[in-house]
Amino acid sequence: MSTPFDAPQHSGSTQTRLNSVPAEGGGGGGGGGTNVDTQRLDEAAHALVELRGDTENVDNAADDDCLSASRGLNKHSAGGMAEAGSWATAGSLVTMDVRWGSQVLNLKSLLQDISDKLHTTSGHYTSTEQEEQARQRSISTPFG
Repeated sequence: MSTPFDAPQHSGSTQTRLNSVPAEGGGGGGGGGTNVDTQRLDEAAHALVELRGDTENVDNAADDDCLSASRGLNKHSAGGMAEAGSWATAGSLVTMDVRWGSQVLNLKSLLQDISDKLHTTSGHYTSTEQEEQARQRSISTPFG
């Protein structure tokens, strides 16, 4: 007797197919599971944390250099005190430094957000894997 799960017979053999997935390879269903290397996720998250710290260091150096250049330009400008900002380029350097700082804050926020999500994803995969292993161990079959 034939069932909806039986494949058409070819060369005298019958291959069982479930949900229209070929019995041998291909088709995208059944077979292996999805493997996630949580260690790699954690490594990527830690690398982003390090990059965030490096970004902070680069930002601090850029701040120091811009402010030093601004002071230097104003110090050597004719007519007026150095603190008065008598050279327009000096003020533009400060404006650029403020914009740079804003962009750095945005980048650091994005890096932190991605790092947090990688850690969370790793934790979810680990937890799900442990739950599935416990579930598999708890299954008792009449076959031993």
